[in-house]
Formats: sequence, C-alpha cells, structure tokens
Amino acid sequence: MTMRKTVRSRRLGHALRALREDAQLDQETLAKRIGISQSHLSRVETGTKRLDADQLRRLVAEVGAGEEHRAALEALSERADTPGWWQEYGDILPQPVEMLIELGEESSWLRTFDNVYVQGMLQTREYAEAVISCATAHVRVTDVDRLVELRMRRQERLSEPNFRLTSVMTEGVIRQQVGGPRVMRRQLQHLLDVTEKHDVTVHVLPFTAGAHPGFDSIVIFDLPDEDSPEAVYVDSDTAWRVHEQRDAVRQCTYTFHAVLAQALSPRESLDLVRKVMKEM
Repeated sequence: MTMRKTVRSRRLGHALRALREDAQLDQETLAKRIGISQSHLSRVETGTKRLDADQLRRLVAEVGAGEEHRAALEALSERADTPGWWQEYGDILPQPVEMLIELGEESSWLRTFDNVYVQGMLQTREYAEAVISCATAHVRVTDVDRLVELRMRRQERLSEPNFRLTSVMTEGVIRQQVGGPRVMRRQLQHLLDVTEKHDVTVHVLPFTAGAHPGFDSIVIFDLPDEDSPEAVYVDSDTAWRVHEQRDAVRQCTYTFHAVLAQALSPRESLDLVRKVMKEM
C-alpha cells in the first residue's frame, strides 16, 4: 500500500538510494536480490512505501553497509513508522503545514523571513489567536483554539538542546498592532525574553533598508548531518508549499541571505523593538 510521504520516510529513502548508488546497483537488480519489485523499491526511495525489517537487513547486506550504518537506518526506519504528536491535528492541517511542523521537529536550525507577522515559533498565545482568527479563508472558527494550541506546542522545540532559530522580520511586522496595543506590547516583550532564554536570534529589516527580494514568508530547514538545506516552506496569500527541489531551495536561501545582509544586527534589532514598545 502506498503511504503518505513524511519527512522521516523521505530521509530514509534518500539514504537508501545513496547506498544503492554507491554500490553501483540499479533498482531492478537490488530489488530482485532482496525479494521485492522494482516499483516497490522506487517508492521506498521516494518515501511513499516501507521495507519490513527483514527486507531492510537484506538491502543493507547487499549494498555492503557496515553494522553502524545498519543500526542508524533501522532506527530511522522505526522513527518513520512512529506517528508524530502533530498528527493529532491531522484533520485540520493541510499537508504542507503538516510537513512544515514535521520538518521543524527534525531540523537542527530554522532560518525564517517574515514580512507580515511575527514568526509562529515566536508568537505569544494572544498574538497567535489574533493571527489565526483573521485567517477566515483558511480556518474554521471552531478550529481556532486547536490551532493556537498546536502553535504553542511547536514552540516547545525552542527549549531543546542543539536547536536554534534565526528570524528576520521586517520593521512593519513589529509595528503592526496585531490584537491591539496591549497584545502587541506583550508580543514585543516576548521577543526580548525569548532571545535571552533560548538560542534564538532576531534581526529586523528596517524601513530604511529600501528594496529587498523578500515577498513571501519563508522557512529554511537545516537537518542534522546534511550538507545543505533539505527543504523550504513558502507561505503566500494563495498557497502554502514545501519545496524540495534544489533550485527552489537555492532561491529561498538567496532571499534569506539578501534580507539578512540588509537587516539590523541583533543588538540594534532589539533596541528597535524596545523603541517601538515605548511608542505604543
């Protein structure tokens, strides 16, 4: 049975394909040796089918991988079959948003650019409720509370070791009074607090920076043990998308670095946040 591709199953598939290619075996030959069809192996490598434990062991033996490599693949395979906590909300989540959450759980570093709202990982509950409540085209009123709860649970990642977040946001984001002055002041204070408590860096792109290439909100996911970003999430007025193609990842990475280069330093950014708080 074809299954819904997940980040973990995709990573497992990529790893197995790399082992096959290093062993200079084509899909048809390897599939025959481990007792499955070529189409089955093809879907395994794209993350939409699974191997059972015996098939995985035979594959590892055929490609000549060592014991340590085998144990790592078996652990990844087991995790690929383990439901994530976010699947409790699967009935109200579009697939790209579900992948956004799973990628965030798997990543060691998130780099984000936001030009409308504060990055979701940095929002207070009141601010998140105001943002989610206004998304009437995408969100049912009855789902608002669960979506806010989901966003708060995602933020637990900030307190985990070996995780960091670099957030670039436009000056308009910190000046737009989402939820009113009281809610916004608390949100700005939260930005100050979270940078002290966690490995979070905030950069503000000031109005004086002029033209810049960032139009959509983006999240770049850096996965552990990967040489380059694996995927990007793009949020626009009309669509949410996760891109894995190299050109799309490269373009979003370029956009992030371009706006980061024009943004204020972390110290200057937090000084501006304090200034805006006083003005409200």
